[in-house]
Amino acid sequence: MGRIADSTIKGFMYQFNLSLNEILKSTNEVIKIEGIIEDIDKINGEHITAIQCKYHGEAEKFQWSKVSKPILQMLKTYTNSDESKILFVLYAFFPSEQLGEKAVSKNEINEMLNTKNMEYICDYIAHIKKIENLEIESLVSKERKTKKEKEKIRQYFISNELEVLCDIDDFLNNRFRFVVGREYYELVEENKALLCQNGFSHDDVNDIAFPNAIQKIASLSILKEDEDRNITKKELLEELKGIRKTAISRWTRELSNYKELLTSRRKQLGKCLNVNYRKRCFVFEPTQIENFEQEIVLFIKNYIDIYCCKPKLHIPAIFCILGYDKGKMDRLISRLYEKGIEAETGYRGSIFYPEAFIKNPERKVSENWLQFKIKICSDNKECIEAINRNKQDDIFQIAEHLSDAFSTRDVNREILDVNSFSQIEYLLRMKDEVEI
Repeated sequence: MGRIADSTIKGFMYQFNLSLNEILKSTNEVIKIEGIIEDIDKINGEHITAIQCKYHGEAEKFQWSKVSKPILQMLKTYTNSDESKILFVLYAFFPSEQLGEKAVSKNEINEMLNTKNMEYICDYIAHIKKIENLEIESLVSKERKTKKEKEKIRQYFISNELEVLCDIDDFLNNRFRFVVGREYYELVEENKALLCQNGFSHDDVNDIAFPNAIQKIASLSILKEDEDRNITKKELLEELKGIRKTAISRWTRELSNYKELLTSRRKQLGKCLNVNYRKRCFVFEPTQIENFEQEIVLFIKNYIDIYCCKPKLHIPAIFCILGYDKGKMDRLISRLYEKGIEAETGYRGSIFYPEAFIKNPERKVSENWLQFKIKICSDNKECIEAINRNKQDDIFQIAEHLSDAFSTRDVNREILDVNSFSQIEYLLRMKDEVEI
């Protein structure tokens, strides 16, 4: 799968692409990303299509045991809900299986219901079969169970023939579909074709529309409120048509054309980087960048050599490092000083003075001298307020998220959620080659 290596990331990327596919093929439905029922809930009035998505690696052969858990999950939901309003779909890729619907027999369901797997029994079977023992019923209802309690539940279900509480025939014939899905890259190409059919050029799809669509779905998936994860085809297309920047994030990093996306984003940044007298603030999330502690000083030095080397034209940039305490910041300032870099922190002793942080440096143009060439701070309340008071022209967000405390109104915000200084330097035109 090209750049995608980790099986968990594979699963997320496949799910995001299936979500996009469902949105682009929809009409009036509302699509809920990370649905209440399953991974994707398609809502049309009172009727819901609840889709669970699974991606199994290229070397895996199909076995019913690989789909028993999601099927039991759906059967549990069917048993405990108004089943007439929900259609359950298991969409799973297996390289050994033919694309399309795959029949599930009642015998296979019964095999799953008679499992001896303790977790499956406690989590699913105990809610699908009738319990005729008050002690077991009480144990099943407990939110947390000891291993001994789970084993007691397991033994009860293994030892007793118990009535199934739902209509298996109705579930299989009317309320459930098992679809063997497309291979990852086939799904990607279908999504790109669907975007082209909706008015985007081929180049815009590759560089802007598709990566931003994946990023949009990834962003929706982490929102806590259920209603906030809703989207329609019309809403997505309108948003995509208003975007002219390539999305660079932890998710677009997994796309096969990521290097091309970096190159496209680098070109887009040229407009603001080519302006000399411009107030810039870089916001870093250190935990997201490889070797941050070792490389941050060299990065700042390289930035200064290019973008703050002319006292007559340049002004110091702000480097805001998320999560740094005073001790970490003091050690970084000492390292910068050892490299010949004077930094304004706004602190005089132990007190932060906003006016000191906001002020412009003294300059002696004839001597090519600036009093200081950078400002540096953490994300404490006082520092962010000072940044907001001294309204920036650009905020370079080198982090997945930016706190609402930062004022971005009337500010050009550039989101560069990368994981290495090499990629940052490439995007900022500080180097001509990039390592992926």
